[in-house]
Amino acid sequence: MKAAVFALTLFCCTAIGQTVTPEMRTAAGDAYQKQDWKAAAAAYEAIVKAEPKNAGANYRLGLSYLNLNEPAKAAIVLDAAMTISPNPVFAVAAARAHARTGEKEKMYAVFERSLTLGGVAAESLNDEKDFASVKSEPKFAEYVKKLDTLANPCRNKPEFRQFDFWIGEWLPKNAQGVTVGTSSIQLILSSCIIFENWETPVSAGKSFNVFDVRDGKWHQTWVDNKGLMTHYVGGLVDGKMVLDSESVRNGAKTTGRMTFSKLDNGDVRQHGESSTDGGKTWTTTFDFIYVRKK
Repeated sequence: MKAAVFALTLFCCTAIGQTVTPEMRTAAGDAYQKQDWKAAAAAYEAIVKAEPKNAGANYRLGLSYLNLNEPAKAAIVLDAAMTISPNPVFAVAAARAHARTGEKEKMYAVFERSLTLGGVAAESLNDEKDFASVKSEPKFAEYVKKLDTLANPCRNKPEFRQFDFWIGEWLPKNAQGVTVGTSSIQLILSSCIIFENWETPVSAGKSFNVFDVRDGKWHQTWVDNKGLMTHYVGGLVDGKMVLDSESVRNGAKTTGRMTFSKLDNGDVRQHGESSTDGGKTWTTTFDFIYVRKK
């Protein structure tokens, strides 16, 4: 859930009774940011009293209570925040409050509800001190796994790991064994994207590589410092990553192909080919061996 969404949640509310002034909101926010939990709690108590459906105010009040070691009071307002605006951030906070009060079944109920909210990253649960007393429980471990799978689908689906053999810091060599440049292949965006950074004395380029669950294929989008862009589509063939592209020049259609092969010593071969007759014959355009930097 993006920060902007929570900002809107914080200030979208239903006022009843007294009106909350801008000065009250500013004072509450300042105390919260300064971690003056006693002042923050008092300020947000007043806001929640006037605006009981203000999810963000309930959330911040709950965290203030947690930091004042008042988990029972925190649980009430954090459960209210979850009822008003269910989301993973509020869920973790509510679960923390129930864990600290010893209400494990209520904590697990929050986890169960989170399965419909997009999940929670494993580190958010495993690194949280309030869950220390339940970390050894199989039930807790099971929820951590389920919630992380939802929050980070790319980490947990084998299809996304098919191209991991290309990840690393490389010195690509041409067919003559001459190092032609450097290539840094990184795993980014919650293990969803393989990001290529190619550098040579005469050219540079980058590519994003991703497995698209919608069509079950790998896609690479390549851009370079010559102003060119190429889109490749493909997948694993006999353990090799084979990606094809199509382009039209002067009315003639050309098919490009890149084949990535993991070699026995851990190096990677990238073989580029092109065809102008619909794949009947192929011409090598480049042939690199990616050697890992020492």
